[in-house]
Parts: sequence; C-alpha cells; structure tokens
Amino acid sequence: MKKFLHIYICCIILLNTIALYSQDFTNIASQKPFTFQGNMELRGMFYQANGIGNRMEPFNYLLSGSPVFSIYGWNIPTSFMISKKQSSFQQPFNQYGLSPTYKWITLHGGYRNVTFSPYTLAGHTMLGGGVELNPGKFRFGAMLGRLNRATVIDTASMSLVPYSFTRKGVALKLGYGVDANHFDINVLHAKDDSVSKPQQIGEYAQRVTPAANTVLGYGTKFTIFKRFFIESDGAVSVYTRDLNSPLALDSIPDKTLRRLSSMLDINGSTEWFLAFSGGIGYTGSNYGVKVNYKRIEPDFKSMGAYFFNNDIENLTISPNYSHPSGKFIFNGSLGIEQDNIRLTKQATSKRIIGSANLSTNLTESFGVDFIFNNYSNNQKPNTLRFADSLKIVQNTATLGIMPRYTIIAEDKIQVMFLSANFNTMNDYNSYFETNAPSRDIKSQQYLFNYNISFPQKRLSLNSSVNYMNLKSELVSTSYKGINAGGSFALENKKLMMGANMSFMLGENNGERIKIFNGSTNLSYQINRLQTIRALIYFTNNNPGSAIISGNPSFSETRGEIAYQLNFGL
Repeated sequence: MKKFLHIYICCIILLNTIALYSQDFTNIASQKPFTFQGNMELRGMFYQANGIGNRMEPFNYLLSGSPVFSIYGWNIPTSFMISKKQSSFQQPFNQYGLSPTYKWITLHGGYRNVTFSPYTLAGHTMLGGGVELNPGKFRFGAMLGRLNRATVIDTASMSLVPYSFTRKGVALKLGYGVDANHFDINVLHAKDDSVSKPQQIGEYAQRVTPAANTVLGYGTKFTIFKRFFIESDGAVSVYTRDLNSPLALDSIPDKTLRRLSSMLDINGSTEWFLAFSGGIGYTGSNYGVKVNYKRIEPDFKSMGAYFFNNDIENLTISPNYSHPSGKFIFNGSLGIEQDNIRLTKQATSKRIIGSANLSTNLTESFGVDFIFNNYSNNQKPNTLRFADSLKIVQNTATLGIMPRYTIIAEDKIQVMFLSANFNTMNDYNSYFETNAPSRDIKSQQYLFNYNISFPQKRLSLNSSVNYMNLKSELVSTSYKGINAGGSFALENKKLMMGANMSFMLGENNGERIKIFNGSTNLSYQINRLQTIRALIYFTNNNPGSAIISGNPSFSETRGEIAYQLNFGL
C-alpha cells in the first residue's frame, strides 16, 4: 500500500509539472531515457546614487538556476532563486500541461491554450483535459475544464483584485476537410460557480455577479481553381450576466431566448450578440488581392476568449504585389470603418482606414522602404437634439521613408541607414471658442545610423544621430542626441568586450534636459561550462538647474559581476 501511494504521488507531480508540447510517441524509442541540463548563475550587484535617494540596494546578490529533467523526452523544468532578502523554489511551467500526439490523435492535459475558432474557444487558458482527432479529413476536438478560479482575499490590503468566481466550461469542434478546404462547427458553454464566491468586501464585490455563456460558431475556407479562396467565421453568443437575477423570463421580449430557456441558463439579464468576418480573395504568382468584411456587435463576448474589439463594422480591400526580380514588394489596405452598429449611441463614428508598405531594392547595395498610414475619424449625430461638443472630425497620417545602403568588402562591411518619419493629427472640430488654440499636432523623427564591422579582426563599431520634434500650439518638445559604441572579441572568442555611450539634449516648453548614459561590459568563457561577466552602467540626468518641475539633477552607477555554470548529462 505504501509503495502504491508513492507511485501515485509521483504520477500527480509529473502531471502538474510536465511541459510537453506536442510530444510524438512514435519517436519515443529514439529518445534518451534520462537527461539533465540547465544552468546556475551567481550575481553580485552594486549601486550608488548622487542627488536622489537610492532606488536599489547598495549591494545585493542573487543565486539562480534553471535545471531541466527529461525522461524519454518529457521535460520537467524547474527553477530556484536565492537573494539577499528572499529565496524560493518553483516549477515555472506547472501552469502548463502536456499534449502528446500519436499519428492523428492529440491529447491535452493540465493548463492548455487551445483555439477552436476566433469567436468560441480562442486561446483562453483552461485547466482540464481534451482531445483532438484528425483521421483523414475528419476534424474533431473537445476540451473540458476550468477557465477561471475564484480569487482569494489579499490579507495585506483586505481586497480582491480581480474579483471573480470559479468558471468551468466545455468546448467542442466538429468539421470536415483540410486547412485549404474545410467547414467546422464550434460550441462553447461556460458557467460561473456561484458557490465559489469569496467573502464579499466593499461595494465592488456586490457588483460582481455569476454569469453563464453559450456560443455557437462556424469556420470555413474554400479554395477554388487553386487561386480563388473564400473564408469566413461567425458566431452567436448568448450571455447571462447574472445567474441569480430577480428579473423574470417574462421580461424578455425576445421570443428566441424564451424558446432556448429550457436548454440554457436564461433569465431577465440574458442577451445575445452576433459576430461575423469573411473575405474573398485571389492569389497569383506575384500578386494577390483580398476583400474582407467584419461586423462585431456591441458587447459581444465569449468566456473562451480574453478580449474582443466590439461594436465595429468595416470593409477593406488589401492588394499585394511582388516583382519577380524581388526589387519591389508592395502591401496595402484601404477601407472604411464605423461603430454604433445597433444605433444605440448618440453619435456614429466613421473613419477611413488605410495603409501602404513599399520595399524597393534598386541595386544590390541600395534600397528604400516607404510606409504610409492614413486614418480619419468623423462622428455624426443620430438624433436631432445633439450636443455640438460631441462632434468629432479628425485625421491622422503617418509617412515614413527609410533608405539603406550596404557596402560589402573582403575586410569590412558597412551599413548606412536613414529613417525619416512624419506624423500629423488634424482636428477639424468647430466647437471650440473663438481664438482658442488649435489641437493640431505635428511631429518629425529622424535617425541616421552607421555601422562598420571587421570580421577578420572581430571588431564592430556603431554610431547614430537622432532628432525628434513635436509641436502644437500648446506643446513644444524636441530631443536630439548621439550614440556611439563598439565590441571586440579575441581570436578564440573566449574574451568579449564592449562599450556604449549616448548623449541627449532635450527641450520641453523651454525647459532643458541633458542626459548622458555610458556602459561597458566584459565576458570571459573559462571553458565550455563556465563563464564570467562584468558590467558597469552610468547615467547622469541634468535638467539644467537644481530642480525643474520637481525633477532634481542626479547620477547613478550600477555594477554587476556574474558567474555562470552550464551543465548537462
């Protein structure tokens, strides 16, 4: 009995620590029975500050390691950390699970992030088990487990952040086809366990109620004549905000929800929402185009996904082209987007969305990249009685030009890169008072970078000059600076060293700021298993006087010495 208990405990530990991603049992015979690898590092850290209080300990040390055990390819990673003030031992992957695969069978166990469709189970972490079967063109998947666990009271602050119930759910997928041609049906049902509700603290806890959600969706893609394709995803979500709502079912005017009351958790707090996205496109040898439509209703949500950008409807066309010579590559998108799909808001915001990227390689050494984005926003009233202060008409545009030039010789490689970005935000609203300052904003950013390396000498040098300017009638900010650095390695590459410095001069509404940063590092590999490193970092921040806007002048020095040991069996 005692022996059986020991075996049982070992099995439980393995199930909670193994982080095996799609392990294929068909290759288990070629796996080593046992391996042990990882690293251990001892770091000593030093810190000194002048002009401000210390933001770190003057001296600290840290001993850490990440051993990884492997049994027939099943990895069990662990870690430990011992510092001046605390020590811990943890298994960093015990919130993951295992997904062993044998031919067309995949099993899931433990903490898993599985996606069946973008609107049902879409990557939400689930603690439980599941299976995916793909024999031939048959597509089946099932997951069952816990999506959330009830929060506990923070004894220090006596608060619950975030406040939640234990939430459990089940998801199913059934379909036929392959990636290029398939049709899937997806179902998710999840529900909060109101019994798991922690002790209530404050008024906020009273506003958190147990909920339930059922989502039915589909996903499809078809390729026609090898060039044309049609793809679409859609779902309907039935969401009950409060399982204990006193609102009677009779208060729901929707007859569809009344018919579903015998199968789902439906009461007076239940609503349903739709989400849909679809596209049609053509893919040629060097070009393609896609037209896409998306509509997600307000408050659409799924307990199997973390977030949806809802209450949007857009239509876009996205062409792309690649010249056979590789000298020109273009990707673009242009469309319109609006919100207030159900006309429940006082105003509807409409905007034009567009972007373009062009990459050119005019010669083997010289090329230019162009980026352009344009987004406009126009909010219009839906009712006659409308406050002028709610009207919003704005346009945002970005233009980027990035030429690059490379010179490759036998003894050296030179790379020159220039980046110029221009941004504008024009506000066309007319509700401001007469002679009020404009809200238009313009910004410019310039960067020139020059790198030269000598491969035979194992020497590399880099330098850059940058400038940024942002202006409006209310704000004027500019920064300009220089950077320089380099690295060098001995012939056997056991000793490597580097140094970097930067100086920046800024001005914000007449206030000047000077910032200097410098660092140097050294690394020496004693042998295949042992390495030592040293780092010194210095910064000086001088606003121009003792104190400007509450920020004093100060300097900081940080240092670090580290010893690393790598091991493996």
